[in-house]
Amino acid sequence: MNKRSKGEKVFNVINITFMVFLCVVSLYPLLFVLALSFNDGVDAMRGGIYLFPRQFTFDNYTQIFQDSRFMNALQITIFRAVVGLALTVLLNSCFAFALSKKDLPYRKLISWFIFIPMYFSGGLIPYFLVCRDLGLYNNIWVYIIPWITMPMYIMMMRAYFVEMPISLEESAMMDGAGYFRIFFQICLPLSLPTLATIALLSGVMHWNDWLDGTIMVSTSRLWPLQTLLLNVIQGAEASTYLKQRFGASGGKNIKVTVEALKMAMLVVTIVPIAMVYPLVQRFFIKGMMIGAVKE
Repeated sequence: MNKRSKGEKVFNVINITFMVFLCVVSLYPLLFVLALSFNDGVDAMRGGIYLFPRQFTFDNYTQIFQDSRFMNALQITIFRAVVGLALTVLLNSCFAFALSKKDLPYRKLISWFIFIPMYFSGGLIPYFLVCRDLGLYNNIWVYIIPWITMPMYIMMMRAYFVEMPISLEESAMMDGAGYFRIFFQICLPLSLPTLATIALLSGVMHWNDWLDGTIMVSTSRLWPLQTLLLNVIQGAEASTYLKQRFGASGGKNIKVTVEALKMAMLVVTIVPIAMVYPLVQRFFIKGMMIGAVKE
């Protein structure tokens, strides 16, 4: 076993120290928010809470889950994430599979229509006008239809399909299989890493997006969770919520504050993605490497 040089030892110490520092800087804000979300709201106003709750309570979470607006926003976000993810994976895969065939008519022209939007965007105002003219303004489908196909996802899937051995399709065709059967029974099961990558990226995008709910929806009834959270952070929605729920009590024995509600809602919006990511991380890393190495 080769002994490490002095320079390697110094480098390892510096590297480990830097990584520990980076982990602390990254994790501390999350632990701070988590501690505040489980602490009594009035007690938290005194300060001095850093890593652990001082007066542990579930009241903050109880209040937000009893709020009909929060539950409605959560349902919209789940609907958007699930339906949007499924349609994105399916349609982008179909598009990429067709584009991977060299005998596809106008293949190069279609490819240009995919490449150009990857680098150039029409901007926010044209996007708003197109969605409005399509009848998507104040429509729940505005969260899904404009984002069904994404140029980057199509290119990732196309690169995977192109690398598949042509003999797979040829043998399937000799057995009488058509393109639909080849796609659903051969190509899709073999492209699980790329599908998982697209599903993760699409799901995170749908879960975290707040802009569409802000500019495309004028009623809070159709707000997704992140748009509601934005308004709570700004203070207006949280203050209104507290007045509606506790106004009749005259403000007595209230243990929930605006800041406590913010922290609890932040945790609820972060935890689902944080739980899903480790489950698909191995597929995500492998899928992102598709087409990166040429031999």
